[in-house]
Amino acid sequence: MSEFKRQHPVAAISRVVDLIRGNLITIIIILVFGASGTGTPSFHWVFVALMVFLLVAGVAGWWRFVYRVEKGELQIKQGIMVRRNLYLTRDRVQVIDVTAGLVQRLFGLVKVEIKTAGSSSREASLSAITRREADYLTRLLRNNGELQPGMEDIAEKAEGQTQQEQRYALPGKDLLIAASTSGSFGIALSIIATIFSQIEPLLDESAVGDWLIQVLPSEADTFFIVTVILIFVVFAWLMSFFGTLIRYGDFTLTVKKDELVVRRGIFEKKRITVPFNRIQALRIVEGTMRQPLGYAMLHVESAGYGDHQDSGSVVVFPLIKKSRVNDFLEKVIPDYKFTVNSVKPPKRALTRYIIRSSAVLAIVLMFFYWLLGSPGWIWFFMIPGIFWGWLRHRDAAVSIQPEKMVLQSRVLARTTAVVRRNRAQDATKSASWIQKFRKLANLEVSVASGDQGRSFQVRELEEADAEELLPWITREYVKNEVVWDIVDRPLKEW
Repeated sequence: MSEFKRQHPVAAISRVVDLIRGNLITIIIILVFGASGTGTPSFHWVFVALMVFLLVAGVAGWWRFVYRVEKGELQIKQGIMVRRNLYLTRDRVQVIDVTAGLVQRLFGLVKVEIKTAGSSSREASLSAITRREADYLTRLLRNNGELQPGMEDIAEKAEGQTQQEQRYALPGKDLLIAASTSGSFGIALSIIATIFSQIEPLLDESAVGDWLIQVLPSEADTFFIVTVILIFVVFAWLMSFFGTLIRYGDFTLTVKKDELVVRRGIFEKKRITVPFNRIQALRIVEGTMRQPLGYAMLHVESAGYGDHQDSGSVVVFPLIKKSRVNDFLEKVIPDYKFTVNSVKPPKRALTRYIIRSSAVLAIVLMFFYWLLGSPGWIWFFMIPGIFWGWLRHRDAAVSIQPEKMVLQSRVLARTTAVVRRNRAQDATKSASWIQKFRKLANLEVSVASGDQGRSFQVRELEEADAEELLPWITREYVKNEVVWDIVDRPLKEW
C-alpha cells in the first residue's frame, strides 16, 4: 500500500447521501415552502439545481480523496477547494469501526472509520473499500510491524489459528428483553412529539382531524387527551423496540489477546475494535425498567469515538444479569472487576437530593394550584419526585481500591463507573456555599472519552470524606493484596 489510491466509486454515492443528510433541513425547507407556493417553475429548478450540486460535490469529493498506509501510518489527502492532508500514526489509533450499510453490502464493500482521541477522527473515514482490504488495513494499524503486500492470506490464517479468542453472543431471549426495556423509549417519545407538533396544524385542516373528532366521544375531552397520549406512548415504545432489535441483532463480543471486537446490526453490519490499552473506564448502566428485573448494560469508555458521534462510549454487552457482571468481567476485562465497599452521602444530604429531584415539579404544581385553581389532590404528584430524590440518595456511593475507584450515581438510570487510577485525568472536589455551610461536597473524576471526555460525579458526600478521597489520583499506594474496607473503617484510618 505504498501508492495513493482512491476508494471504490460507490464512495461517491455514500458521500452524496452524507451531503443530503447534512443539508436535510435546507432541502425540507425548500420542499415545504416551495410546494406551498404558487407552483411557479422556479421552485423545481431550484430543487434540481440543489440536487445536481450535491451530486457533483459528492463525485468531486470522491475523486479528490486518496489514501495509503506507509510504515504503520495512515495518510489521507482530501478536499475539493482546500487540500487537507491527514496523518494518523498506529500508536494514536483508539478504535477502528468497520460498518457495512445497505449500499456497501450491495457491492460487497465496507466502511472503515479510524478513530483517535483528536478531532481529526471524524475525517479518517474510508466509506467504500473491500472487506479484504479493510481487514488488511486493520492489521496494518494494529500490528507492531508492517505487513508486506501479498501477505494478507498468511495473516488471515495466523489470525484464524489464534487460541486466545473467546466469543460471547447475545441470546434471542435477552435481545427481546433488551428491546422491550430499552432506554431509548424517552428519546423516541420526544421525536414523535416533535413530529406531531409540526404536523398538528395540518391535521386540524385535514379530513383526518375531522374523522378523529367523529370517532372519539364528543363529551370526553379527557378521554381524547388520554387516547392521544397512549398512542404516542405505544408508537414510541414500538420505535424503541424495533430500533434496538435492528441495532443489536446478531450481537457478538470477541475477546482477543489485545483487543475487544464488537459485531452487531441486522441491516447495517458494524464491527468496533477497542484495544485493551485504550479502555479508559467501565460503565454499568441499569435502566429504570431493567434494574427491577436485575439486568444491566455494559459500556467501556475509549479516548476514541464510540457508538455515537462525539462519544467514546462503546456497548460491549447490551444486556447482562447484574449478578453475573463480575464473573463476566473476570473473563473479558479482569482489570475492571470491582468490589462494593462504599462511602455514602450522610443522612442530612437527603433533603438536598429531594429538593433537587422535585423542585421543578413543585413549581409546576404551584402554577396549576394557585393560578389555575386546580384541586388540592394535585399535590400528590409530588410523591414521585420525593421518591426519586430518596432513590438517588440511596444509590449514591464511592468505593476505593488500591488501583481503581468505583463511583455510583443516578439521574434516571443507575450508573456504576469503574475508573483505574492510571486512566483518570483529574479528580475534583467542589462545594457551593450552601454545601460548605452543611459540610458537604461533590467528588468528580474525569477520563478521556470521545471528543469532550467524560466525568463521573457523586454529590453531597461528607466534606471530610471527599477531602480524603481526592488524593487517590496521585497517592502512591503500597502494592500488596490489601483492599481497604471503608465501610467498617473511617477514611482517616487508611
